[in-house]
Amino acid sequence: MSEQIGEFSLKHNGNSYGKNAAGEMTISSDFAGEATGFGPVWGTITSANALSDTNANGGECEWVGQAFLEDGSVLGGIGKGTWERPQNEHVWKVIMHVDLSNGDKHRSEGSMDLETLIYSGKIFKG
Repeated sequence: MSEQIGEFSLKHNGNSYGKNAAGEMTISSDFAGEATGFGPVWGTITSANALSDTNANGGECEWVGQAFLEDGSVLGGIGKGTWERPQNEHVWKVIMHVDLSNGDKHRSEGSMDLETLIYSGKIFKG
């Protein structure tokens, strides 16, 4: 396991729904909050599933976002990962591998809770 470098806590700000070229339902969930060493963070997690898999217990997802650093600069991040939801629960576990615009890479492990609308977790090197 790599070294933990921080934590994050992001509030859900809404979803957008659509359909991709493959005919799958797309869900984009917007978040804003704070992350250790990154300051304010805004971003979107997107996933896609066949309509028949709306009640799936897992799948792939992507993150695209920005961090607004204390020195006034902006750091971009694009990530790929997976989500899983224990059956009959509204808490999603998310593992994401993120490439940052400064060349760094990190991994995040967290969970999204439908009751609190908070996506929170830990950030690790690499």
